[in-house]
Amino acid sequence: MEEMTLKYSAKDIYEKEFERAMVRGFKPEDVDGFLDDIISDYQKMEDMNHQLMKLTDENKKLKKEIEDLRIRVATGRGDSGSQNYDLLKRISNLEKAVFGK
Repeated sequence: MEEMTLKYSAKDIYEKEFERAMVRGFKPEDVDGFLDDIISDYQKMEDMNHQLMKLTDENKKLKKEIEDLRIRVATGRGDSGSQNYDLLKRISNLEKAVFGK
């Protein structure tokens, strides 16, 4: 998964200053309140994106482990039938973890 870079961080939004003009405009309190909500949502989105990247990496690792175990079972690298049973049981548990029940 390609990681996207963002132009502004939550801190950048929080610290942004605007030049004041002598024209009629918006109430600064309303703008600040709205920006506070955006900062909060933005930080949550960054946290969720980070968690998604971690889960994606873990998913890839588990899929590789499943494939490696399938190859071991298929090539008969287990020393006994009970070892193959243990491998098949582990594959089944990994598939449940990766793909759900």
